[in-house]
Amino acid sequence: MSNSTFTSTPESFTPGAHTEREIFSQAESWQSAIHTVRINRPLLDEGYAQHTGRPVLFVACGSPYYLGLSAAAAYRALTGRPALAAPASEVLFNYDSVVGRGTAPLVVAVSRSGETSELLAAVRKLRIAGSVILAITVASHSSLHRLADLALTIPNAEEKSVAQTRSFSAMLIATLGAVAVAGRDESTLAGLHDAAQHAAAYLARIDGMIQAVVARGFRQVYFLGSGARYGLANEGALKMKEMSLTNAEPFHFLEFRHGPQSMVDDQTLVVGLVSKHAVREELQVLNEVGALGGQTLAILPAGASQEDTKHAHTSCAQTEIDLVLPEIAALPFYMPPLHMLAYYQAVRKGLDCDRPRHLKHFISLPNLRAE
Repeated sequence: MSNSTFTSTPESFTPGAHTEREIFSQAESWQSAIHTVRINRPLLDEGYAQHTGRPVLFVACGSPYYLGLSAAAAYRALTGRPALAAPASEVLFNYDSVVGRGTAPLVVAVSRSGETSELLAAVRKLRIAGSVILAITVASHSSLHRLADLALTIPNAEEKSVAQTRSFSAMLIATLGAVAVAGRDESTLAGLHDAAQHAAAYLARIDGMIQAVVARGFRQVYFLGSGARYGLANEGALKMKEMSLTNAEPFHFLEFRHGPQSMVDDQTLVVGLVSKHAVREELQVLNEVGALGGQTLAILPAGASQEDTKHAHTSCAQTEIDLVLPEIAALPFYMPPLHMLAYYQAVRKGLDCDRPRHLKHFISLPNLRAE
């Protein structure tokens, strides 16, 4: 962790100090998130038992929408039942193409503030259509909390900065925990608990390596992830844009060859959120980037075989997740390196990532219609 000094007076904080503190305090918020799932498990079990036949819709705005993409993939994998994610605005204005006429899904609404106008309007519309609402947030006593049939509110995860870091990871863990309850997957639940216990050591271990990656300098970043990691790749790109005003885009791993690879030069960083079951194929994409002169960073699952990783390009920086975990339980470990990349890039460019340009803590649109 860098040597920024925090005082009790917010005005004396150096630019980005809130963001730095929030990134490096994630261990506490991760533990709060899995604890929240555990104490609410009887209610989650009851709710799923009553609504097993409904498809699941994850609905949100911004970062939580990307969380929903990963959560929907996890839900399909663990339960074998249909699930999708959609931005709240799509539910509002393109309801039939998202939800399907006559369908009332089980809705998981995710929001840091619980006050975003689009999400509240979408939830009201879904309730009118007969949906049941599970809310996941870090804000107690929010409007979303009051609209929900069941709300999981995570303590110790709120933020002063605009860009979501520890709140995102905490809501990701809580959402994945709720998905694991739906799938009756005890190994994933136990894995999420273990992940929270090891978060602090992981953050401390990867800090210097991420700083070294940023110190090389880059102009544009591509985030690659497939399966449940694709939503996280989207979130990594969003963080890089919000916090450091750096061009960034997400892609599925092998899709990077189909056009985007033409953008690679020596000022390009490609970050790979590598899966355990496709290590060799995904690292080959990063190897090709390195051969083209680009910079690469691989976030590897624990237990990836040396046979699969030994052929990584010499320019590829690598960090390995600390624990051998079920695939879904390992997802939160991909986020801290992405948070640090964006934070240290903002520091390198002299930007205050606590207050990103043109952005607010949440969007309030008082005249938004919900018909």
